[in-house]
Amino acid sequence: MSGMTVEQTVKDFWSTRPRRRAEDRKVAGVAAAIGRRYDIDPVLVRVGFVIATIYGGVGVLLYLLGWLLIPAEGDEVSAAEAVMGKGRSSVSTLLAVVLGLALIPAGGAVFGRDPTGLVALALCAGGLFLLHRHRAGLGEVPTAPVTTDADPATRTSPPAWDPLGAAPFAWDLPEPRPTPQPEPPQPPRSKVTPVTLGLALLAGGVAAAFLTVLEPVHVAAIMLAVVGLGLVVGSLLHRGRGLLVAAVPLALVTWVLHAVPLDDLSAGERRWDAVTPSQVQERYALTMGSGHLDLRDLVVPDGRTVTTTVAVSLGEAKVFLPPDLDVDVTCRANTGAVNCLGEEQSGGRPLVRASDDGADGADGGRLVLDVRTGAGDVEVRRD
Repeated sequence: MSGMTVEQTVKDFWSTRPRRRAEDRKVAGVAAAIGRRYDIDPVLVRVGFVIATIYGGVGVLLYLLGWLLIPAEGDEVSAAEAVMGKGRSSVSTLLAVVLGLALIPAGGAVFGRDPTGLVALALCAGGLFLLHRHRAGLGEVPTAPVTTDADPATRTSPPAWDPLGAAPFAWDLPEPRPTPQPEPPQPPRSKVTPVTLGLALLAGGVAAAFLTVLEPVHVAAIMLAVVGLGLVVGSLLHRGRGLLVAAVPLALVTWVLHAVPLDDLSAGERRWDAVTPSQVQERYALTMGSGHLDLRDLVVPDGRTVTTTVAVSLGEAKVFLPPDLDVDVTCRANTGAVNCLGEEQSGGRPLVRASDDGADGADGGRLVLDVRTGAGDVEVRRD
């Protein structure tokens, strides 16, 4: 396999895709299918997805792609191919469309301005390529099902207990039943899962209570790191598979908190205004909803600089400026669109910086403004 060209390796990878089984799946069976295909512990694959999720949400993007492109056992084609009319899949068209739409925000997080996601995606793609080149022949290669005719009336060969056909009168008899084997003893219940979950809760509680400088995303990341360490230890001991029930949602929570930071717990519509520099707050924050800052009547004296920030975690942030005020503006979003004094950007991590002296030129005081959202729209305009 290692002597194949890159093109041949990619074609072989596609033609020998594994199958997702219903009996060993935690979510969609992607990690278990990859583990069987390359003869590695599925827990290690799941740990890889969790770790990749931390870096720009790459794990979420790859898992969605696996769900769409890896067929389930018994299906003719994958969910994506079934939508294009190439065969039958057990994944409904509605679910396939939902998974495809979920790729948009996941891809926006990975292909944003932060290069971390792209680097992690390139490393994952390169690792999968090398894994196939060196272990393609070790795991379970999907084959066509073998059909057998078990009807004695149409049997063309003697039963297994009479391979020489010495008793033709008995050819119509059923096969002898195998001797029942005693069930193997059940292994003792693993303590890896409860111990790891206890340590994760303890670490999160200590971080939240005593390390007040940490934000919620940092606390979630600490707990996820403890669970990830428990998964690695459990994979070496062939225990701790129950940790995946906590690891997957915890990874998603960590990713969401990173993409949509929570400044305070508030929701709805907020409208703020200021006329004098002393009325301008240092920070205007909103967790979810619409935040509007009206500075159309603000007058800043000559030689004075006023600084403020407008932060909306999920929703829209709008600032209205007077026509003559000198401003330095930064508009940013983790995911969404920004319109900063007429300059627009959208997609993953849009960022616009602008300086404008207004209609009367460089005259009077100056406003330094930072407007941001975690997920949503930012707009700064003169009225």
